[in-house]
Amino acid sequence: MTENPLLIEIFTSLPPCSGGRLVKKMMKEIEEKYGERVDIKIHEGMSEKITEYRIETTPAIVIDRDIRIIGVAPSMQTLEDAMKEAGL
Repeated sequence: MTENPLLIEIFTSLPPCSGGRLVKKMMKEIEEKYGERVDIKIHEGMSEKITEYRIETTPAIVIDRDIRIIGVAPSMQTLEDAMKEAGL
């Protein structure tokens, strides 16, 4: 039985601020560590998704369609804890 990967959506400004750049770098590390267990989508600037989630501050991290972190670049531990809480 194949599990669906955990959807992680990142929202950054365009061009990305320092927090957005850090979050994008963290996503590379997450992708290397968790591979096919995660599905990472990066949204830069205004998009339909940013409006759909009503995100007003970036960077923002949405995990499994639930806004988990907004306005800050979290520590790796905080991010991984949020991922585990979402079912990883």
